[in-house]
Amino acid sequence: MDLHPPDEDAYGRVTNPGRYQFVVDATRTMIDDLVATYEVEATAGIPSVDFPDFRGSATDVVRLHPSGGADLAFMFTDFPGVVVRAGESFARAFPACGCDACDESPTDVIDGLEELVGAVVEGRYVEELTRRAVSYTFAGVWGSSSSEKRLERGDWKQHGPLGRRQWSPWTKR
Repeated sequence: MDLHPPDEDAYGRVTNPGRYQFVVDATRTMIDDLVATYEVEATAGIPSVDFPDFRGSATDVVRLHPSGGADLAFMFTDFPGVVVRAGESFARAFPACGCDACDESPTDVIDGLEELVGAVVEGRYVEELTRRAVSYTFAGVWGSSSSEKRLERGDWKQHGPLGRRQWSPWTKR
């Protein structure tokens, strides 16, 4: 473990973004495995619809709509990287940053992606929407992870119905 902080220039520098192509390839394989294993429909998505807050450049979007449970959408970026949306409005980028200072390991990035997707597919994902915030909880063998996004007045309408939603597990073929 390196206890020395990275130099300031490393925060804005990305010297080898190509190392994350491994994440893109693993995600495409994961999607194929999900389609083969679960009752799910795979369709092409639209970046501005599936990821309205994303301001980068997308190369492809794949939507997975299961017969039961939360939808997943995968947006592939030209970084290269993947942004995943779960349920009504949760979204997370893999890698989260990619700069030299953060120096995320592609293997660790894939592990995080698999944990998130596994929680959704296995029905261990909860969304709760109030007029003031939307919260997300993912549970797994590694524990649970929660986050909350504060909302501006009236923004809750963009996130689905008010209340708590415990998503069901996906149905296997």
